[in-house]
Formats: sequence, C-alpha cells, structure tokens
Amino acid sequence: PRLSLLVHQSVAVCGGQRALLHHRSRRIANCTHLQKTFSSTTTTPAPSSHPVVDVPVYDQQYINGRWTPSDSSKYLTVTNSNNGEHYASVIAGTSQDTTKAIEAASAAKQYWSQTLTLEERKSYMSQFLEAFEKRSGEVTTALQHELGAPYKFARNVQTALLPLHVREYLKIVDEYPWQTVEDTSLVVREPIGVVGAITPWNWPLNQIAVKLAPALLAGCTMVLKPSEVSPINAYLITQAIDEANLPPGVFNMVCGTGPDVGEVLATHPRVDMVSFTGSTAVGRHLHSLGAQTIKRVRSELGGKSAAIVLEDATDKQIRMVAMDVLQNTGQSCNALSRLLVPAAQYVAVCDMVKEIYESVRLVDARDETSGRDDIGPLASQEQLDKVRRYINVGIKEDGATLLAGGSDLVGDETVDPRGFFVRPTL
Repeated sequence: PRLSLLVHQSVAVCGGQRALLHHRSRRIANCTHLQKTFSSTTTTPAPSSHPVVDVPVYDQQYINGRWTPSDSSKYLTVTNSNNGEHYASVIAGTSQDTTKAIEAASAAKQYWSQTLTLEERKSYMSQFLEAFEKRSGEVTTALQHELGAPYKFARNVQTALLPLHVREYLKIVDEYPWQTVEDTSLVVREPIGVVGAITPWNWPLNQIAVKLAPALLAGCTMVLKPSEVSPINAYLITQAIDEANLPPGVFNMVCGTGPDVGEVLATHPRVDMVSFTGSTAVGRHLHSLGAQTIKRVRSELGGKSAAIVLEDATDKQIRMVAMDVLQNTGQSCNALSRLLVPAAQYVAVCDMVKEIYESVRLVDARDETSGRDDIGPLASQEQLDKVRRYINVGIKEDGATLLAGGSDLVGDETVDPRGFFVRPTL
C-alpha cells in the first residue's frame, strides 16, 4: 500500500547505492597551511610518535574550512610501493579531531543546503574542479608512489576519474527530480545532512569523487576519512577544496585509523549517513555501529567475480577478460579473478592465458615509458603477503597447478626486489 498518510523515508535514486538524500512523502489532497581505508582490506599501519626526517610530513587535518593542528602526536607511514621505502608521514587523527569535524559539518549544513541555491553549490564545485586540475600532475605522482599505479594508468585512469565524475554530476543535477507527485503524494527529496565518507586505498580518487560530488551538490556536508594506505591524493584533493573557498564546515577531512575516525563517524549522533567502500567484514561492523543511532549506512563491499566463457567466445574476447583482472594490478573489487570455461576448451584457454600472462611486463610505477598492459607493484607489504599466501594455498592445499607467475620474483631483475611485485599468476 502507498504510504500517503505517513511520513516515509527511503533512499533516493541519485548516485545509486551512494544516495545522499531522503524522501519525505506526505498527502497533498487538501494540502593553516598544509606542510610538506579503516582500509578496505589492509591492516592499519602502526602509528609512530615521530615522523621520519627527509620525507614529506602531512601534519594537519582539514576542519571547518582551514588546516588545523591535530590532537595527535602520532604519525602513520605511507610506503613507496615500488621499493618499500618510507614515502611520507601522515598525522594519525584522533576521535577528538573527528568530533570537531562532525560538529563543523553539522553547523554548516543549514547554510549550505538552505541558504545557498543549487546554482551556487554548482559554482563552488566548478571552482573545486578547476583547482583540482591544476594539481593533477601532483596527484598522478602521489599515486605512482603510494598506490604503485604505473604512470599512464595513474594519469589517464585513476587521476582522470575525479574530474570525469564531477563533470557528470554537474550535468545531471539539473535534471534530478527533487519533487515528484505520485497519486495523492508529494515526494520531496532533501539533503540527508552530514555524510561520513570512508574511502578505500585501491581506487581512492574514484571513490572520493562519487561520494563528494553528489553529496555536496545535493546540499549535504561531509567528513571524509581516506584510507591511511594511500592518503596523499586526498590531501591534494582537499587543497583544491580549500582553494575553491567552500564555506567553512561544508567539507572536512580527517586522516587516521578505523577506531579513531571511522568508528566515530559510524556512531556519532550528528552524522546522518555513512557511505563506505571496502571489505565485507568492515562493512558489517559499520552497519552494526550505525544501527545504534539509526543512521543510514550505505556500503559497497568486496566480491569474487567470475567470467564465464561460452563455446563461441573469440580469442580476442578471452584475451580481454584475461587482461581485465590485471587492471590496477588486480586490486579491484570487480576484477574477474575466476574464469569458468567449457571442459572441451579448458586446455586451449589455459594455454592462451598462460601465454598472455608471461608476456606482461612488471614495471616500476614511476617509469613513464611503461605501456598499457604493463603492471606495477601491489599497494602494500600486507597486500603482497596476502597474494603470495593465496597462491601458495592454491598450490599446496587445494591442489592447483601453477601455469604462469607464482609467489616469487626469482630471476626478474627489471624491478626493485624490495617493491611489492607479483607476476600475473594462473
């Protein structure tokens, strides 16, 4: 039955599962300066009391429209994926930092959503986009180090996704049905309020963009918690936000661990919604925490996708599927990491994929001559250990036959052995 006589809340369509609005249905008949994810699948690096000298140090959070000293004295280590060296130190934010950011976002939501018009919010987002694109080269460089994304992939895919998404949201927001009449009901879509955005390390800019752009355009305010594995790109995004002069409190960023930042976002009563991308285990935990204050938690979690090869599949199609899993060095929730083939074609497909994988080149992500099909290192030591463990489990415990790749780099002198490299493995 239609809920025409009740106050009804449900998630709006805008932005798919990342929707940042709610419906209100009612009957209408008769009526400082910056100095030099809760990871999806990666354990939080242990904070240290002192940053390492001679590396960039990011020692502030962005709260209420300005760079703000943290309550913390501990730092998180960001590692260069290409050689395992210390790349940067990032302040480990505290629950106090997070609470300050939430209070700032809560104080700003009335002005941002009610006083300003949609056109004014669009203008701010356009200024942010312009400021970000001036920093795109710095973002690409950061991704080559903290994520291990090869130069062309970091520039043409990872970095390019943020302006792509922002431009698209700027186009479609004018067409969004903020009010619709359904029989005797008027459905009004309004900003949900303060959004806590928790983003992963593997597609950092993409996931920040698809949370930030629709949230701010809709009139929500935000506290971003980027992954502590790859946080430097988030600092550069926040620099662009700062340059765009958004009103204080509209956007806030606190970098830190899950217990100190992510769990506060999930439990704080002034956070109206949490949008999370990451592992199923963390997503389940966040949903449990969010239930304590009856807030909405929207999660995009990991998976283990299979590609099904039918009998009429062409060699070109099989190659496309085999290479798809290697995009972003296999670090994607939608990577087609299992291949199901007809029994009669099993040997032929195995031989084809084996030949493809043996032709793939491992490259230092900083090598600007790398090609489209070259792959860089994994993002972290933990990811390296995990992938190696799964390879060995498959061989030693599950009886799989290793046809290509493997868990070591013996004889491969093209990359730094201290880096987090694994060959494409079948």
